[in-house]
Amino acid sequence: MTEREDRTEHALRMGHADGTEPPGAANLAEQTDAAARTGETGGGAWLLETVAVSKRYVRDGRPLHVLDRVTLGVREGEFVSIVGPSGSGKSTLFRLIGGVERPDEGRIRIAGRDVTGRRGLISYMPQQPSLFPWLTVRQNIASALAIAGIDRKKAAALATEWLERIGMGDTAGAYPDELSGGMKQRVSFLRALLVPRDVMCLDEPFAALDALTRTRMQAWLLKQWEAHRRAVLLVTHSIEEAILLSDRIYVLGGAPATVLREIPVPLPRPRRPDMWNEPAFGRLREDILTLLGRSGERDD
Repeated sequence: MTEREDRTEHALRMGHADGTEPPGAANLAEQTDAAARTGETGGGAWLLETVAVSKRYVRDGRPLHVLDRVTLGVREGEFVSIVGPSGSGKSTLFRLIGGVERPDEGRIRIAGRDVTGRRGLISYMPQQPSLFPWLTVRQNIASALAIAGIDRKKAAALATEWLERIGMGDTAGAYPDELSGGMKQRVSFLRALLVPRDVMCLDEPFAALDALTRTRMQAWLLKQWEAHRRAVLLVTHSIEEAILLSDRIYVLGGAPATVLREIPVPLPRPRRPDMWNEPAFGRLREDILTLLGRSGERDD
């Protein structure tokens, strides 16, 4: 293995291209613990589930309770979002799901198996694209697939094939600094999509983009997800983004975060990017805003 390959593999195993750790309304029915444990809120059993997960830290000598018995789940082929205020532990939850940290209480399960504290079982798209600047677009994708266990030649072929499928074939030999922000995020999403894992965790992937690019990326993500229907868990601050993309939304309260509601999204699929104009979209947005507002009043 060359020095460049060794550096790439080390960074991928750590989870980020820079070698750092990555961060998986009153008129709405309340989620019950029993339903969350068994997947009885509609559909089959959970593919991914967190069961009564709690996490505490010590900061500056003082205890900090971040998550308090958070129970949620994602089924096969389902798109689920988590929304909540800043500092509500959303990214911490992803670190627990990814096995980077262990919860103080509770368990993480994938396909019914206890995987608490185990890494490498989800595909992950971080807030920043985290592409290796010394590798081309094709090499960035192929390297991630090789680390995930795919033969290197097959990984390179898959990268080439899928870049063509999403209309980015002409960028295969380009380097990340030659791409726009939206193009980098497309590459990052494709890398996560092709990693052979049952669950994709997307951690505010469009937060750093301007409003127009973000809207375009949401439409692009909708199209890609509708075509492949992977199980997805998305963390976002955007209520509109969560409604547009999701089958269900979990609303978290402020720290220590608990699940305030599990909310089904009643909009039909396939979704259209202009669905935010529909009355049902607006009502759901107001319900979530009201719920978060009441949580903020309690925190104050």
